[in-house]
Amino acid sequence: MIDSDPLFDRLTMMVEKTRSAEALEIAGWWDGDVAGKRRALDDMAAGRLQWRSAHDFAVQGLEALETGDRDGALVCAWASTDLYIAAIEIRIRPEDKRALGKASKKRGRPTKN
Repeated sequence: MIDSDPLFDRLTMMVEKTRSAEALEIAGWWDGDVAGKRRALDDMAAGRLQWRSAHDFAVQGLEALETGDRDGALVCAWASTDLYIAAIEIRIRPEDKRALGKASKKRGRPTKN
């Protein structure tokens, strides 16, 4: 019987889900760098900074587990999940959010009277 650690599984899943964040540069700019500032703010508005942070927290959580720091790993798991959700919420369209609040229509053949 395999006894899996749910915290390890959660962090590993978050690392895999956000793997594309490894290609993102760290946002920053120097005073007077107008284009750099705009790029960083665009990345923030698009959810890319949250995506990158979600990945970084998941990696840090796995590192914390390796050193035996379960409390630190749990904090990282929650932070990673929250940032992952924030990034996705930024990208979802308002009409998609509205559709989540509507029940699906009845299926099947209509009843005969």
